[in-house]
Amino acid sequence: MLRFLESLWRDVDMNRHQVDPSSELNLVIVSHGLTSRVFLMKWFKWTVEEFERLNNFGNCEFRVMELGASGEYTFGIHHSEEEMLAWGMSKNMIDDQMGRVDGSRDTSNDCCPLHLDEYFDLLDETDDED
Repeated sequence: MLRFLESLWRDVDMNRHQVDPSSELNLVIVSHGLTSRVFLMKWFKWTVEEFERLNNFGNCEFRVMELGASGEYTFGIHHSEEEMLAWGMSKNMIDDQMGRVDGSRDTSNDCCPLHLDEYFDLLDETDDED
C-alpha cells in the first residue's frame, strides 16, 4: 500500500494524469482512515507528531483537497477552520492550509514545514576542530 501511495503522490505532483490541459482532473481515493492519514502526512510533509494528532475519518466522511492560487493543494478552500480543528489539526497546520489557498504562506526557511531540526541532530558547535 505504501508503494501505491508513493506512486500516486508522484503522479499527481508531476501532473501525469493531466492529458488535456483544458480539462480538470478529479481523483477520488476510497480508503481506510489510517491509510488516508498516511497519504496526507506524505502529501503535506507532516511530522509524526502532527500525524498522531489527527483523527481517523468517520464512516462515509470525506476531505476535499483543491489546488489553491499558491499552486499547492489545500483543504482551506472547501473546509472551515472549525472543521480542521475537529479533525485534530493544530493551529500551525490550519494556518499552513489557509496560506495555501491564496499563496500567502511564508516560504522562508525559518518557517519550514519540514521541521528539519526534528529529523537531523544539530552539530555541536563546541566540537574540536581537526
